[in-house]
Amino acid sequence: MELTHTKPTSHQTRFKQHTSHGPAQFDCETAILLRAIFLPIFERATGWTGLIDTLQSKGYHLAFRSGLLCLTDQSSGTRICGLQFLGLRMQDLVARLGRPYVLAYAGQSADGEVLRHPPRRIV
Repeated sequence: MELTHTKPTSHQTRFKQHTSHGPAQFDCETAILLRAIFLPIFERATGWTGLIDTLQSKGYHLAFRSGLLCLTDQSSGTRICGLQFLGLRMQDLVARLGRPYVLAYAGQSADGEVLRHPPRRIV
């Protein structure tokens, strides 16, 4: 029997890219560790700037992926998990921290970056 490697079609490539925005899939031990590490950071935050600074000092960042706020790896931009995975709701964070400053990425993917300060307009 001969095995051959086939090049993925554009549909398969797009699907792989889309699934990287999907729900986090971790074993239960990893999920517990992620929640134990990140929930206290979110709970102690008194504003978006402080939250972003604390996450960045640990190598993480907040970004929108497909319209959902997610925790990402700061250096690669890889999605770690969404807020819902951590047991957090965006509405609760906005009620406590205010509305975040978001820089939307071009396109129709509803992706964007959470900023420390409002973006400056170029005139």
